[in-house]
Amino acid sequence: MASSVYHVGRDLELNLTEPDLGHPELPGLWEELRADSNLPVPERLLQCMQCRDKRPDCPEWMFLTERYGVRFATHHNSAVRDHPSNESDQHKAIKERIAKAAILGGFTVEVENRAKDGRRRTDVLVKGAADLLVGHEVQLAYASLASVKKRTRRARADGITPLWTTVDPQRDFINHVPWAQTDNFPWKYIAEGGALQIRGGVRSLHMERCNINNPEPCPVRSPGRCGQLHGTWAPTFPYQLDDLVRDTAAGEYVPVIIAGKRLNRRWWVRTEDRDRYADSSGGLVTEDDLLRGQAPKTTDTMIPRPLDGECRFGQDSGVRAAPRPAHDSDDTDVPVITEAAQWPSPPVLTPLRPGMCRSGLGPCNQPARPYPSGWRCEEHRPGRS
Repeated sequence: MASSVYHVGRDLELNLTEPDLGHPELPGLWEELRADSNLPVPERLLQCMQCRDKRPDCPEWMFLTERYGVRFATHHNSAVRDHPSNESDQHKAIKERIAKAAILGGFTVEVENRAKDGRRRTDVLVKGAADLLVGHEVQLAYASLASVKKRTRRARADGITPLWTTVDPQRDFINHVPWAQTDNFPWKYIAEGGALQIRGGVRSLHMERCNINNPEPCPVRSPGRCGQLHGTWAPTFPYQLDDLVRDTAAGEYVPVIIAGKRLNRRWWVRTEDRDRYADSSGGLVTEDDLLRGQAPKTTDTMIPRPLDGECRFGQDSGVRAAPRPAHDSDDTDVPVITEAAQWPSPPVLTPLRPGMCRSGLGPCNQPARPYPSGWRCEEHRPGRS
């Protein structure tokens, strides 16, 4: 998509972010151009500005679209493969790194995989175990959340599980699609095989017994201890991008949606952790569940920008939405997982007896029960701060 386009018949450079397309002397120009939508795309005479300068022998025709108040031009021929690439060296290095890791793991790889209808392009498609397809999308430049969600839906429609890789922990799509964040290193370091640690998007489930040795408060009976197993999600570290590529292809790591009080989390977790979480929480939240509760779409605001002649073919572009800070560290709203203890059973407390407390400071004449350190009341019981 592009926010600027060239009209061959009128010899005009059009800035779609301007209300008058940058030509106040031609009122109603947008409506007039949109009225040509019944014509074949080449006959609308709208051409990619960069292709016009660099590939005049093979013009890339475009058509106009307006969605939620935002205007943009889109390439008509999405199947062109030899179009000039806009990918950065770092983007290319991560793509090659993902492909190499999958091949070394014994999996089949297809780089720049395209759907037959040309509506989907996947950076690296890994064909894993049991016909599992994992579509790796390396997204380092800005891409609107709506665009990422749309591409994710298309991948799922083709039976592909998408995995969006970024180096920025503040990307808008974090927790909205299956994602992973890696270290941000120069392309040469990545190409030479340097370690790329996963910094976000991958979690492990840790279960701990709720007893006096566990400093965390009990979510079931507080104050006090219930003797059950409580689980928390912790970042998987150390864990590298190469491992994630192979583990997702093997089906050992799978995406899950963890419903929180304020927002939903999307993580890659071990299959056994997913199953344990599903058993403890009564099931998993699915994409269909979220779609049924989806809020209505809103209208974006068109912000005028300078004329941009760079071609955006094969790359997401558009108006930047309001910043959407997202972190993978604030888990205060993630529900605690609880599993009934198999052993030992929660201790049965001895009933309080009057006048038996011996706190070491002398009798306090308060009702008490026995502890390893002696008879104590609630005020002087062990572990009470």
